[in-house]
Amino acid sequence: MVLCVAIVGGCGSSDEGIVVDPPDKDVQCFGFDPPDVVPVPFVPELIRTDHAEIAVAVSPCDDEILFTRASFDESGIHFRLLVSELVDGAWTTPRPVPFASERGETEPFFNTTGDRLYFYSGRPEPGTENPPRSMNLWYVERVGEAWGGPVFMGRPDAPIEYGWSGSLLNDDTFFFTARPYQELGLADIYQVPISDDGFGVAESIGPPVNTPEYTENEPAVAPDGSFMVFYSAGRPDNLSTEMLGDLYVSFRLSDGGWGEPLHIEEPVNSAAEENWPRISHDGKYLFFSSNRREGAELPDLYWVSTEALEKYRPATSAD
Repeated sequence: MVLCVAIVGGCGSSDEGIVVDPPDKDVQCFGFDPPDVVPVPFVPELIRTDHAEIAVAVSPCDDEILFTRASFDESGIHFRLLVSELVDGAWTTPRPVPFASERGETEPFFNTTGDRLYFYSGRPEPGTENPPRSMNLWYVERVGEAWGGPVFMGRPDAPIEYGWSGSLLNDDTFFFTARPYQELGLADIYQVPISDDGFGVAESIGPPVNTPEYTENEPAVAPDGSFMVFYSAGRPDNLSTEMLGDLYVSFRLSDGGWGEPLHIEEPVNSAAEENWPRISHDGKYLFFSSNRREGAELPDLYWVSTEALEKYRPATSAD
């Protein structure tokens, strides 16, 4: 299997980077050997460093890779959103996005056509000078061959303290993580209508995915809406310790609700921590972060075929 791409304009100028193999005569390829049901590192020669790499997004045209690199020092954690572009058959060396700010950006995701990129940022809200207590959602739109200026989206209006880690379904429904005011120690998954006018009313997706006992984070919804992969910590079937977490999958039921969360077995999960799941625009690949590499203290990016999840799909799920 190969990842096929449509090479489009707007990729910027070429930079020294990773040269991919020449494409087959009839197919233009993403340039990397895709995984099967066993996770493999996601282009470590391009992305891996001694820092933490999380929250990857690949454009619907398969010609841009964006990811978050997190570093730590005495002042705290620092997020940088980096981009690599496929230009003339080579992936450019990852560099900060052109709309980067001093306060950092993280957790990118595209709309279905790839001409809008959402991200979280700690930059000041419009009309203010001080940074917000938590990051807000922003987006940029493709203008010719470049990204335009950041547009403020803010946070959904709901009884929540914070909101982060989003996943967009059909460009009109936003799934995200939040801590409700009443239970600030736990996080749940919410959904909210989203449009150019802003957010609608956010609602918890409820049980059985959300629980009062455990944290549910970082929803990644498949493009067809048939399943969701998310991070949870503290559950008795976690392969890691109680302080760390694993990936779980829930399938959409025929009545529109979400099915019982199922723990994803090895080799997708491991005794290390797996988090920040993302699903490719075609639904074929699951990306995630893990510190499973021997000697690694911070997470690297991995990917695996979503065929690894099919054995969990119940016969009554919505296809």
